[in-house]
Amino acid sequence: MTALVLRAPAARKAIRFARLVKDLLILTKYRITLVAIFTGYAAIVVEGHHATDWSFIWPCLVALFAVGGVANTLNQIFELKKDALMNRTRSRRPLPSGRISVGGAWLFAIVQLIIAEWILLGFYGSWLAAGLGLATVIYYSFFYTLWLKPRHWLNIVIGGVPGAMGPLIAWAAMCDRIDLAPLAMFGLIFLWTPPHVWALAIRLKDDYARAGIPMLPVVKGVDETTRQIFIYTIVLVAATLAVPVLVPAFERSPYYTGLALVLGAVFLGWTLVLWRHRPVLPTMPLFRFSIIYIAALFVGMIADAFAKR
Repeated sequence: MTALVLRAPAARKAIRFARLVKDLLILTKYRITLVAIFTGYAAIVVEGHHATDWSFIWPCLVALFAVGGVANTLNQIFELKKDALMNRTRSRRPLPSGRISVGGAWLFAIVQLIIAEWILLGFYGSWLAAGLGLATVIYYSFFYTLWLKPRHWLNIVIGGVPGAMGPLIAWAAMCDRIDLAPLAMFGLIFLWTPPHVWALAIRLKDDYARAGIPMLPVVKGVDETTRQIFIYTIVLVAATLAVPVLVPAFERSPYYTGLALVLGAVFLGWTLVLWRHRPVLPTMPLFRFSIIYIAALFVGMIADAFAKR
């Protein structure tokens, strides 16, 4: 009995620590940030010089996570009042629920920024990579969150830049320059973002309206949103198929090209049905498929890069 009593405070501390770690990860929007890490790793493999040198790779992945983490933490600090109005975020996120203070979140953001910039400058010695990382934070946290997102329904189109920066930062960290290949990877993520986010925005339309966020389904309606999803998907799929033709690094890429053809056809067909079918079909399955789609394309890039070695 005495042993159980002694262990009880330790167990409570462990539970509180686990809760804190989970809340800090939520501040980083870790699922979104992991996408940036993965696309950045794909750029490292395509660049080729350090594709299997994990002692050189892993600090870059940490820096990418920290860049995304600080941008997303600041985003949640600035949107605290809006998050408190939305059913999806008021209890899940630690700031509106009061589990982490605003001051604590600011400290966490600063620590992440220092880690990211120290790695990109101190370990890789790349002012270019460090500058791109800082630009990502400023663009997403300040320009997008504070100015663009509350003002225009095209917010996610213009605001898709930070989420596509992973390949550029990683490539710059590896060789301190930017080439056509990482720009193409950036472009694909940028074009993928609107149909991906709008599929979720249809599901959360009432939440966005309650918080006063002018997402496309709130401003233009669901019918127009499904039409825009289809149009952007046409552009996206065309771009994915143009990459092996226009970008030398992706020539002779059978894995990528095959995935782009098959999954692109599925994506196009799905978005066409979504646009034409009434009543509107559930959009969350499309949202989840879009994640599989972009991940598969980058898996194809990685597989082709290793096959060419």
